[in-house]
Amino acid sequence: MFSPSPSSSEEKEQQIGPLSPLSVIQQQVTSPSSFSKQQIGPLSPLSVIRQQVTSPSSFSMVNIQQHALLSSINDEHITKTLSSFTNKPEDESSSRSEALSSSVSCSNICVLRFTDISRSHDEGPTQPKLVSYPINKDKRCFRSKWFSAFVWLEYSVEKDLSFCFYCRHFLNGSNLSNRDQSDAFLVGFSRWKRAFCKKQGFLRHQTSRCHIIAEKNYKEYLLRRESSSSVVHVMDKSRQEAIKNNRQKLMKIVCLLHLCARQMIALRGHDESEGSSNRGNFLELLRWAATDDPIAATILDESAKNSNYLSPLIQNELIGLMATHIRKKISEKIKGRFFSLMADETRDISGKEQLSIVVRVVDPNVNMNEGQSEQSPVKEFFLGFIKLDDFDAESLTHEIVRFLLSVNIDIQNCIAICFDGASVMSGRHAGVQALLRQRYIPNAIYVHCYAHKLNLVICDITKGVPYLSEFYSIISKINRYFNQSSVCNETFKHVQQQLKLDCSKQCITTIKTWAETRWDSRWTSIHSIIENYQALILSLDELENESTERSIDARGLLLSLKESLFIVTIFILHCILGKIKILSDQLKSKSLDFGTAHKLISNVMNEIDALRNEQEFSKIFDRITEFCTSNNIELGVNRKEKRLKTTSTRFKDFLVTSTIGERENIDTQSKYRTFIFYPVIDSILVEMRYRFSTTNIDILRGVSSLSPEAATFLKLEELKPLCIMLHQDAVLLNNEIEVLKPMLKKSKSKNVIDLYYETLPFHQAFPTTLLLLTGAITLPVSSTTTERTFSKMKLIKTTARNRKPLLVVDDYTFKLNKATTTTKYWICTINGCAAKVHTDSNNRLVKTVGNPNHLREKEKLEVREKITF
Repeated sequence: MFSPSPSSSEEKEQQIGPLSPLSVIQQQVTSPSSFSKQQIGPLSPLSVIRQQVTSPSSFSMVNIQQHALLSSINDEHITKTLSSFTNKPEDESSSRSEALSSSVSCSNICVLRFTDISRSHDEGPTQPKLVSYPINKDKRCFRSKWFSAFVWLEYSVEKDLSFCFYCRHFLNGSNLSNRDQSDAFLVGFSRWKRAFCKKQGFLRHQTSRCHIIAEKNYKEYLLRRESSSSVVHVMDKSRQEAIKNNRQKLMKIVCLLHLCARQMIALRGHDESEGSSNRGNFLELLRWAATDDPIAATILDESAKNSNYLSPLIQNELIGLMATHIRKKISEKIKGRFFSLMADETRDISGKEQLSIVVRVVDPNVNMNEGQSEQSPVKEFFLGFIKLDDFDAESLTHEIVRFLLSVNIDIQNCIAICFDGASVMSGRHAGVQALLRQRYIPNAIYVHCYAHKLNLVICDITKGVPYLSEFYSIISKINRYFNQSSVCNETFKHVQQQLKLDCSKQCITTIKTWAETRWDSRWTSIHSIIENYQALILSLDELENESTERSIDARGLLLSLKESLFIVTIFILHCILGKIKILSDQLKSKSLDFGTAHKLISNVMNEIDALRNEQEFSKIFDRITEFCTSNNIELGVNRKEKRLKTTSTRFKDFLVTSTIGERENIDTQSKYRTFIFYPVIDSILVEMRYRFSTTNIDILRGVSSLSPEAATFLKLEELKPLCIMLHQDAVLLNNEIEVLKPMLKKSKSKNVIDLYYETLPFHQAFPTTLLLLTGAITLPVSSTTTERTFSKMKLIKTTARNRKPLLVVDDYTFKLNKATTTTKYWICTINGCAAKVHTDSNNRLVKTVGNPNHLREKEKLEVREKITF
């Protein structure tokens, strides 16, 4: 805040004592008002060396008399300065003429050109103790024993004169004009014969009024210096104390905001007035902390109403500053390094589209400690959400580039882009990835998120097996029936307690949701039904006998659950999807590299392909038979009779080459194997081979060649495409490989990350190889981190916060009313004081008192209270 500067009259009347030499050295007098008639203590000679007198009126006659002690001032300069006073108009120089009449003569001033006595009050009296002193015409000389009798006495060997240290340095202007017996000890005393005379000499001077005042000033100066409590220091110390207190208060507020943000606690309440019983989480937590924390108590009790920094505007601004600081740290880690860009879009609770931005980078400062194999140098940083107004590829590309520039990230260092399969993002010719590569990063590669690909594989297996669509529908209805009805849910839990299933730690006690957007939800949903099958049957039997609307749905679900085809299908999918779940979980890992990912995908495909035989199906069918026996279900008997679909008579004379809706009843082991088991496996393998083939096969082969377990490990021909993409020299790479390969013969590295850690200590010897390893690790396999940000957004932006937009850190413009008027706030520093200000409609700087939403409560900055930061 600002406070009006003190008036000139107050400045003239205030006496602060002698200034230190360093403080006056840099003082430049540029206006007549910069010095008063009554100065802030006598200035030291050294301080005048750099003092530029640009206006003669800035000094009084007494100032010149005191400052004439400098040997660097010549007679001509002093004469000109004295004449400038006499040439002033009468109304301006009347007071100066009186001082001039009592001033010392030019001869006396000239005598003061001495270099062997004290030149400032910090030096102390000059008291040289010689074997002998010069004898004057009276046959007398100075005696060194006088120093012990008069501590203020100092002696000039050069001129054989004595001076008063107190009067030379600690007489102010008003006392000097009425001096008595001070002249001689200012310009020099040498009448040794009368040194102890009562009317003149040392004793007379020591009892004079001017000397007594100077001695008092000297003692006060010593006290101030010893206690470090001079007025200037006290003022500065008070200011530093105010800064310290304000920072402590602000840090307490920031820490509380950080706590609420980290715990996703809403800050504000519906009614935050002082009479409210609940003022919101932030104020209530601060009030609770004030019971034991004195700093928190001062925020509530001692802060001014218009500067307590508890308003919603300040809260948003502090959260924005914290987010900006985090983004700055992320930007510093990414600066000058390769990174990958990941983005995905979702809709928040208010229906607005939000684009999540995540970057993936290798942090060389992360070291793998012994016994911590999970430690990975790969870091994926969430940068923020972008609110989308347009959803075409051109607008999305522009928003992504603008956002990266706003957080000071150079898009030219991006080597890979990872999106989902939406056409606007992954379009080959006009998608966001295509526009980014065409305009900004031509050498970057596009990676279709492998986790999304695997999800599409599971979704597409229904094309090869018609019954799976009906099976998925049954699973979803079972979940809705028990989870959406409290009566059904309580019945299910009661049956579980009777069967003691709720006591088993290995048993899943709830029916998991079957969701297409949750990649591992299929297997968990199927597994929960198998684990709770007996409880489901008993619950549906009990609900069927209630004779209510629920009994109709219970009867239908009961028939479906007891159907042999459903039981066989659920066990087949439980076996196959269990292997795919392992792959799905690994694809969501941040530390997964392409070489490991392709190896894992290949192994899972081989495992699924190995299931396609009669022996494996017989093992599955044996478990099915045992399961049906334990639950009193007759295998092979369909509870629901279905009409047998046959070929239409119009197709009798034609060769049928596609499906025409014909279905045969499936009720034997061979039919289950032929119509369910084999088609499911074939559909999954076909989809996986199609989905996981890529156009960047050359680069990805190079990434796989960096894996120590690959057959093409460190082969130059395989690494050349990756080397070209990263703008590295293949010749230098070949030289490094020839030296590195023998070193790695006894290596225990299993993947690219292990090899990166093993090569990192030799970064100066193998810079190109290390750069290729860094690029290979930087390439993303999936964009699952963006999916995780959606979950956090749902926790933060709830229904209660639906009216508030997501906080935009770099936007400090807030609408203060429903009209089009907006006001921009910021923190500024003026004259060392921090202030929160804004401009009104007339572009005048004003502050807002109390609630910032009240536009009428304004006042100009000139009358604001002062607060320092």
